[in-house]
This record gives sequence, structure tokens and C-alpha cells, in this order.
Amino acid sequence: MRILGADLSRERADGEEGLNTLALLDDGGRVSALRHPANLPALASAVAELAEEEPFLMGVNLPLTAPPRASKSRPVDNLVRRRFGYRTRAGAAAPTGGALLAALAAAGTPCLPYPDRDRRKSGLAEIHPGLVLKALLWEGAPAARGAGHPFREDVFRAYGAPAYRPVIGRGRSTWAETSARLDLLLRALDKVEGIDLEATREALSTAASDSEVDRVGSMLDAALLAGTARRYLDAPETCVFLGDPDKGYTILPADGFIRKLGLREGPPSRGQLFPKASLRDRLGGVADIRSLELLAVPGRPQRLEAVFREVPSYEFDNLDEMLWWKHCRHLSGPALPIEGLQELSVHLGDEDESRRPPLRLVRSRHRTLSFRFDPPDTWRVRLPTRDGKTYPLRVLRASYDVLPAQQ
Repeated sequence: MRILGADLSRERADGEEGLNTLALLDDGGRVSALRHPANLPALASAVAELAEEEPFLMGVNLPLTAPPRASKSRPVDNLVRRRFGYRTRAGAAAPTGGALLAALAAAGTPCLPYPDRDRRKSGLAEIHPGLVLKALLWEGAPAARGAGHPFREDVFRAYGAPAYRPVIGRGRSTWAETSARLDLLLRALDKVEGIDLEATREALSTAASDSEVDRVGSMLDAALLAGTARRYLDAPETCVFLGDPDKGYTILPADGFIRKLGLREGPPSRGQLFPKASLRDRLGGVADIRSLELLAVPGRPQRLEAVFREVPSYEFDNLDEMLWWKHCRHLSGPALPIEGLQELSVHLGDEDESRRPPLRLVRSRHRTLSFRFDPPDTWRVRLPTRDGKTYPLRVLRASYDVLPAQQ
């Protein structure tokens, strides 16, 4: 799958067309081609040329879904503002997601408005460079490494990149001042893996006007968009998908702390797994469903087991001897329905752990959804007791109690 990043024009005070930059990554994640199309049709033609009829994922910095009214914010915009302290709304002159999708379709490259995890269909990924920079700068922060910091959330919210895109025609700062901020930002990103900034550094070395510095900032944004899209495909556990593909979403790099902030889930909704057929409908495409009982006893729930062909990946905070669901976050693969969920068979860690016997999590009797380590001694051999760290979790099988299908 080809990986691209497209920085699309923002509002300009001088009334001229904004600057667009399209970046293509090679198989090693390096920027192999750059284009500066003047408008959406030219951008779509450049995408078709660079994709060479292969499926692609393109990171874009504009909302791909719009709220019903122009003055209304999307749920994901409100979430990012409240929890991360960042505003994601695009400039008034920026193109819409619908216009971009239409231009791509007209150029013969129709695509989904979200990434295809199977890499079979072309898609877009809504990514905001400023939010990406906030996450990348946080990854190297002292507070990010110290889990005992009493105000980590406040420190994270305070992080942000300096203004590195000049608002041409308004004279808020000189091109030299903006160039200096860009240089400091590139130095801060020097050790970040997966973001190729060589072309950006080279262009900055000769930039000597507002338009040239703005072009360098656009190149930086395009590299961030493409690098984050590639990171999401290759290592989804190092990113977070916030929001909903239909109502609005954004993707950004994320450590365990950022995922914890962004993926706080509410209480489970009820009635989703009953009758029995609904469980097969929800998991039948990713798991083999079988009954664990020979006979269905009238008036009693029936135990079904889902053996996953596509493995769900989660992570949990090791805070006690039970895996409280509020300390568990979905990373990739299918999301587990939790109504009626009774037992899990899991592997800790990555693929290398698959050679070791799986571990069991059994539903506790606590009213809040939680699972006890069963047996505890087996878990303690593999996992320190309440060390407060975050551990990945791969679900192999899940058992559910469901009611027999209604007649």
C-alpha cells in the first residue's frame, strides 16, 4: 500500500490561493516525491500518478466528516479540546472532505474516508499536524517518563508546537522569526523515528521570504501526515484512533498516557447480545462461534465461545489483581462486545509470547465489569504484582453467556 500525506491550503489574508503539498513515502518511510498542486483537481491527478494504480492511504489535515450545521462542533473536536487542550477546526478557506473525496473519485482514484486495515482499498486518514506534534513532543518530555508526576495531564495539555506557519498578509511576525521557530522545531524532532524531515531541513536552509517559509511549513505538515498514517498501519498500538468514522475522527501518535486520556469509555450499553443470534452477527466475521454446552436448558443462559481468527489487541494498566475494564483500552482488531462476557483466554506481549501457554481471565462477581487473574500464581510468574505499568493483551478466545434465541 502506498502512503501519502497531503497538506491542504488554509485561509490566507492576501486573498491568494493557499499552498498545498503532497508527499509520497517509499517502502522505508522516506519521502520519495513531493508535489505542490494548486487546487483539488491537480492534487487528485498527482495522487493518481504517484499511487500508480496501487491502493493507498493518504493522511489529510481537514475534517472528512462535517457536522449538520457549520457552527456545530463534532464530538471528536470537543473531545480533543477538553482532554488534550487542542483545537482541530480548519480554516474557513480550507476545502471540505466531501470535495476532496469527489475530486479523487473524478480522477479515477475513489477511496474510503477512513483507513482500510486490510490494505485492500484506498482510504484517507484525518490527521492534524499540530496534534501530532503535541504528541511527539510529549513522548520526549520528562513528565511522560515519570508515571508518578502529580499533574501529568496539566503538563501534557501545556505542550504544543510554536507557530511555524506564517499567516501571510497579516504581518504578525517576520519570515525570519518563523524560520527560527521552524528550525527549533526540527531540532526537537531530530530523534523521532518514522518521520522523514530531510527535505524539510534542506528547504529551510535557503528559505528567505514569507512564501518560501510557508512552503517549508507545508512540507513539514505533509511529512507528519504521511509518517503518522504509516505508523498507524504498521504499529497501531503506538497510535490512537479517536472518534467514529461516520461522525468524525482523528488519528495521532500515542503512548499509554495519551490513550488513557482519549479512550475513557462510558458504561456498557445493555441488551446488545440478546438474543443469541446477535452475538453471531457481531463476531461471525472475525471469529468461529461454538456452543460449550451439549443441551440448552430452558430459563438458563447458554455459554458460547468465540475463537478469534482476527485477534483483538488491547492494553491494560496493571493496578491490581483484577483487570478492571475501565483500565483496559482497545488498540486494534475487532472490539470485544462486553455484555455477557464471562471469560478470556489471552496472550501478553507481542507475537513472541505466542509460544507460551495462554493465560485466563475470569469474570469477577463485582458489579463493575472486571476479570480476576486465574489462577493468580500463574499470572505472577509472567507479570509483576501491581507495578502500575501498561501491558499489551491479545485475546485468543472469549466466552459469553447468552439467552437462547427467541422463538
